[in-house]
Amino acid sequence: MDFSVLVDYTPYILIGGGVVAISWFLEKLVRPVPVVGKPASILTKILSFFGFFVGILLIVTGAAALSTQGQVDNYTQYLLLVAGLALFLRPIKDIPWAALLGLIVGGLSAGIVYFFFPLPETVVGISSTWVYLAIFLVPAVIVYMVFKFIEDLLKLIGMILGSKPVTLIVGIVCIVQGVLLLLDMNLFSILSA
Repeated sequence: MDFSVLVDYTPYILIGGGVVAISWFLEKLVRPVPVVGKPASILTKILSFFGFFVGILLIVTGAAALSTQGQVDNYTQYLLLVAGLALFLRPIKDIPWAALLGLIVGGLSAGIVYFFFPLPETVVGISSTWVYLAIFLVPAVIVYMVFKFIEDLLKLIGMILGSKPVTLIVGIVCIVQGVLLLLDMNLFSILSA
């Protein structure tokens, strides 16, 4: 699939990503005094839900811009990737990915042995139930330990990029850069001049 067509829409994708990133701030501007016990507005919840998909769109656009050198400057490519990671990692940082992957791998391992290589009633005097349990636990624990570090690292990155000050700055920079790109200007060349 050719995602290079997304590079042509980089300004619009940046503006949309910026608006989604600062949606919490926009709601504070509209309703500055929060009502106790009243949850966030439905619009903020919808934007937060779509933030995950907008983050994927920003990451894909950034990757496509990296592969098609020359159409978008390097700083805009990195801005696309950082904003995409901020929106993508925000909702998934609380999911225990390592445990889920360990459970899947352990279950697949035990299932493959159970269905394709069935064990006799006892193996070396041990009930086959305990052997199946060991076949489940060993790969599950190994996968869990390997992916726990990656999960914690992504959680840290998501916590930093998903913090309100960072999303506010990244969102505003995305909107400004998107508008300037529509005007055939570039924020990063203005700042470096």
